[in-house]
Amino acid sequence: MISWPSSLVSAIARRRAVILIGSGVSANAETELGQRPPTWGLFLENAYKKLGRRVPHIASSLKRYDYLEACDYLKAAHGAEWQNIVRASFSTPAYRHAPIHEAIFNLDCRIVASLNFDKIYENYAIPASEGTVVVKNYYDGDLREAVTGTDRYVIKPHGSVDTVSKIIFTLSDYAEARSKHANFYEIFNALLHTHTFLCVGVGLADPDLQIIFEDYRFKHGEFPHFMTVPSPVSEPQVDLIRRTRGLNVLKYSPKENHLELTESLQALSKAVSDVRVEIVKTENW
Repeated sequence: MISWPSSLVSAIARRRAVILIGSGVSANAETELGQRPPTWGLFLENAYKKLGRRVPHIASSLKRYDYLEACDYLKAAHGAEWQNIVRASFSTPAYRHAPIHEAIFNLDCRIVASLNFDKIYENYAIPASEGTVVVKNYYDGDLREAVTGTDRYVIKPHGSVDTVSKIIFTLSDYAEARSKHANFYEIFNALLHTHTFLCVGVGLADPDLQIIFEDYRFKHGEFPHFMTVPSPVSEPQVDLIRRTRGLNVLKYSPKENHLELTESLQALSKAVSDVRVEIVKTENW
């Protein structure tokens, strides 16, 4: 089980934390037939096969695991059919939420930021909250209220499958978003200053994880945020992640489809609840 730092438990209890979830969380969801959402690599491989022909520059980028570049090529190659391919993989199958989604929701954080453009988490959170959770995409003009408001929010830094044309999925998408939607990244940076982040199911190669956290780390020299990572991960790698991204690694066993992560989050929810009870008793708001 993960041994949760007291500083993180306190930040979540006081709702001064942001839970940042990635594809590793969505991977727990299933359809009625047991189908799970594809990984980024598998989705791109399948999209390449759908072309029905060999395209050397796409094959080369996939072989190099340069998924942003490959995605750019595939989007251009498929043209108008791209939207249907994305929805067929991430929306049409009707994935059901998993216990890990419930565990994250039960932490009752004011802000959950989902790097996933599927809607698995919010499809659970909205009815579970009786419709009080508000969803904001990176391109929305009133994002500031997510920082200053009192409601519960799901922030979508990459957009949603509902509007495929605005999904941030390719090399070009990332470059364009950082220019046209700089206000979103300013707001996200504000959250890094004022909240403690817990990254769950987020890959180390995610471009946002690299750029946003590296920028914060080297500008301010701080290490206040946390990230769950499945073992094995070497101590030199743990140290590198901390030094370059300001993220403290919390390791867990990936056995039984990462069951320990879900159980650890459930235990975290209990620890947070206990602290909140104590806060009420002492009136130490």
